[in-house]
Amino acid sequence: MNQPLRIIVVGMGARAMIYAREALLHPELFLITGVVDVSLNRIRTAQRLFRIPDDHCFTSVDELTAVPRFADAVINGTMDPQHVSTTIPLLRHGYDVLLEKPFAVNQKEADLLLHCAEETGRIVMVCHVLRYAPFYREIQKLLNSGEIGKVIHIHMNEQVSYFHESVSYVRGKYASPELCGSGMLLSKCSHDLDIMAWLMKENLPKTVSSVGSVIQFIPEMAPEHAGTHCLLNCPAERDCIYSAKRLYIENPQRWANNIWHDIGTETPAIEEKIRLLHNKDNPYSRCVYRCGLKIVDHQSILIQFADGATGTFSMNGGASASGRNIHITGTKGEIIGNFESEYFTVHKIAPGSPGGRTSRIIDVSKDQHGNPHGNGDQAIVQDFLSILRGEPCSPCCTTLADSMVGHKLVFLAEASRENSGETRRY
Repeated sequence: MNQPLRIIVVGMGARAMIYAREALLHPELFLITGVVDVSLNRIRTAQRLFRIPDDHCFTSVDELTAVPRFADAVINGTMDPQHVSTTIPLLRHGYDVLLEKPFAVNQKEADLLLHCAEETGRIVMVCHVLRYAPFYREIQKLLNSGEIGKVIHIHMNEQVSYFHESVSYVRGKYASPELCGSGMLLSKCSHDLDIMAWLMKENLPKTVSSVGSVIQFIPEMAPEHAGTHCLLNCPAERDCIYSAKRLYIENPQRWANNIWHDIGTETPAIEEKIRLLHNKDNPYSRCVYRCGLKIVDHQSILIQFADGATGTFSMNGGASASGRNIHITGTKGEIIGNFESEYFTVHKIAPGSPGGRTSRIIDVSKDQHGNPHGNGDQAIVQDFLSILRGEPCSPCCTTLADSMVGHKLVFLAEASRENSGETRRY
């Protein structure tokens, strides 16, 4: 038990690399001893970084499971539609799995994976990393303490920034169910609905309804005389907020790095970036209004819980900045906060106080340090290692059955949206 755990990475993409790099910081806890990826370039990168021998490198899960088990567990960072098909053979081969979210793209797949985990007795821990962020951990503690009483309503909202929206959900690989296996609600917001279900604890959902549509990224919203590609034939490019040159060259934001990663060029020079964006076959230079978007750009959900409490969630793509907001109303007070601000406010009913209430601020900035996931990526790896060692895990730890609640909410919400907001029973 004092030896470092041995971990294999299946799908060495950006998310899996974040988890794997923790091995370089904590080699006394775990080592990356194998890699599976369809890209030989990513395999070679992993080999150099983690000193993986040739006979522990594979291009498919079938190849990996054809050899005797040589590690304790697997980090599965494959694309969403591959999560179940790759995890089931790993479980049957004796590996425990840290699985990127969403763990399945439909209810049938989710049920198959849950059945396999129960049948094999293996661990499947889903990467709901936001549970580990101090912002949400402190809110959960406060709710559990009963300080604001019984929850009446919980409202959550995710604003998806215009630059993240354009990179990932309009021009990128998550823009179509054919590409990513699901709609935007699952690929972007399974974090949020998992958080809502987690905060409501054993108070399970009872009914779900949802509406949403594409209202922004359609040809009718394009600037006058707009072309089909920003850098090839668009006279409106200089005035367009979604100009590929403006977003990805002149003012590159965080998500612009995904472009070069997705097209197989990790760190191109400026000249190479411009050349790539001039390529008519590069999806990232397409006009956002002419991409034929097949997923929604905004959606709202209404949930009724078993005890009569309600929850609402809204996702809005194309916002001026990214942001996650939460407002919980209880019988004795309220919690109001914004994840990115790294603090939330607790208001308590107090008839004898000026204004009829007391207020205090809970500041988590010293723990989150502006990290996009509140250091949850690192904390979940530590929790997974604890589980593998048979040690106590944190209150944030999720079993596959726990994760099923938030995922089922998404599946039911999508079914409702596709049927004009028809209410679905949980």
